[in-house]
Amino acid sequence: MESTRKAEQREDEILSSVLRAQVLMLRLVKSCSAKEGLTVQQFGVLRFLWKGEPMTMNALSDLLKVSPPVVTGIVDRVEAKKLIKRNPSSADRRRTEIVLTEKGKRAYQNISEEYRKLVLDSLKYSLSREEQETLAGLLVKFSREIRFD
Repeated sequence: MESTRKAEQREDEILSSVLRAQVLMLRLVKSCSAKEGLTVQQFGVLRFLWKGEPMTMNALSDLLKVSPPVVTGIVDRVEAKKLIKRNPSSADRRRTEIVLTEKGKRAYQNISEEYRKLVLDSLKYSLSREEQETLAGLLVKFSREIRFD
């Protein structure tokens, strides 16, 4: 009985550690995005457009895991900041594609560079290079096993 309780307590500690790290990473993205006047979801739009390929609203909706009406509001706000623009699709005039503007590219780079620096500094401060590589490997392995309903 005592060993079962200790095992459950240890499982709770592990789960709490994973969730705490997730919350802190999300707060870091939120803080970096806010410096550019963006929410995390608005930054997500920039991130998905970063590779340079135009995207439809439906594709962004799927990637952001939000409904089409919600993505429309997000895109409207990012477009109002002149970080993205809507273009008619060359393949199908009924479709609209979203593309990143030069201003949007700069905002994305600013957020990404700050986020990257802060995360890497924290890793260097708290973990050896070997521990960082172990952590990365474990996170990849763990991420592959997360299942959704």
